[in-house]
Amino acid sequence: MKLTLLLPGLLWLDGHDGADVCKGLEMPALQRLLGQGARLERPAALSEMLAVPWRGSTEGLARLLARQAGLPAEQGDWLLADPVHLRVDRDRALLADIGVMSLSQAEADELAATLNRHFAEDGWRIHPLEPARWLLQLEAAAAASFTPLPDAVGEDVNAHLPRGERGLDWSRLLNEAQMLLYTHPLNDAREARGELSVNSLWLWGGGAEPDWRAPAEQVFADEDWLGLIAAEAGAPCLPAPYDFAGFIDQAGGRDSLLVLDALQAAAQYRDAWGWRDALLRLERDWFAPLLQALRQGRIDSLTLRAHGPRGLELNIRRNDLWKFWKRPLPLSALY
Repeated sequence: MKLTLLLPGLLWLDGHDGADVCKGLEMPALQRLLGQGARLERPAALSEMLAVPWRGSTEGLARLLARQAGLPAEQGDWLLADPVHLRVDRDRALLADIGVMSLSQAEADELAATLNRHFAEDGWRIHPLEPARWLLQLEAAAAASFTPLPDAVGEDVNAHLPRGERGLDWSRLLNEAQMLLYTHPLNDAREARGELSVNSLWLWGGGAEPDWRAPAEQVFADEDWLGLIAAEAGAPCLPAPYDFAGFIDQAGGRDSLLVLDALQAAAQYRDAWGWRDALLRLERDWFAPLLQALRQGRIDSLTLRAHGPRGLELNIRRNDLWKFWKRPLPLSALY
């Protein structure tokens, strides 16, 4: 059995203090895997790492979702327009997604209706399919490119502004939308309850659908947009198991691709203590039993990938564990 393990957030995303954040972490199983496997530097954005197994990207997601929702996907252009919260921090604006907000469908419908009235002359039509997932239908081509939402969460949005022919036009329209949302009574009520306001939209997932293809392995992942791609490619996407014991039972000895996102949010939001705690849980529930399974031959080989500016790919086979001259490698040494 071959296992490909994608670990968003395994590497601290700010390399300048990564070694300090890792200091003192005792993770013997992960250190053994890192030290005895073959490591390659593979810098990659999160969306890129997750989409590569399907031989595609996040482009075309909006049109795919529109078609699956029974909307006229072939008419006009489509973008995902997900509700987000922008927080100004000194000289930058940081992005938080719906994962840190509680938004009802009624609230989503009300905000979308306000935006639709305001931007009707610009050819906008927002469809809030779910509280966390909105679609923007356009009469004309967007003529711009946008950063996928997974790559912008926790980052300075000024580094991810719309680009291309109409990039400046889209920046202006989004600023206008932000002012409209900022003054919306619904957001006043949310803030009065101590909840984050929905003060912006994040546009992404536009363009034509690529020819997504199913990986050779069975797939375990919780990311909703990966589930959309998997369904389109004809490969069911199973929920990621809670721990390695549950995974090995469900895998049934078949080659598998597993996405574990336990570290993702803490890494994106730079929550150092939460990230360290999640790493220790992964050591107990995943890395230690995974190392044991490699030793016992229940898994023949492991490929581990992590995203970020210092992204890596680790390949290790059972025989590599006999290379006694290769020492365990602390996570801090990767920085």
